[in-house]
Amino acid sequence: MRMTYTKLDADNIGGTSQADYLVGLDADFTVSEGSVQLYRELAFPVVELARSLFVWLSANSRGDFVFDSMSLEEVGAISLRRTSSGWLMESVFSPGVVSNPLDWADVERGCRDFLDQIEFDLLSMGLDPADVIHL
Repeated sequence: MRMTYTKLDADNIGGTSQADYLVGLDADFTVSEGSVQLYRELAFPVVELARSLFVWLSANSRGDFVFDSMSLEEVGAISLRRTSSGWLMESVFSPGVVSNPLDWADVERGCRDFLDQIEFDLLSMGLDPADVIHL
């Protein structure tokens, strides 16, 4: 599983609070598995997703991940659900499109690679990732 984005846009940042950065930074976002595109969205709140993934990865228990965004009305734009055959990625915006079962190592690597890129881009913008996406 790979989460990527392009065109990180800071034009909608309305202030300097953590919430301003979470909802004000968006990008064209794609989730893919190999060569198969599972989900794509323009102007997606990638920094808010990064924060949610960071919190989820930092938790002691490994329950399902369901993205509940301040920027989107629907819950579950991105979901990672544990099943008996492995982890499945899906989105409420792409009904019927589900990843193949993934092992935890692939899920964690995909999430951490995404977080690394967000952190790099925040630093490039002069923002401290600790203030924006970390606990």
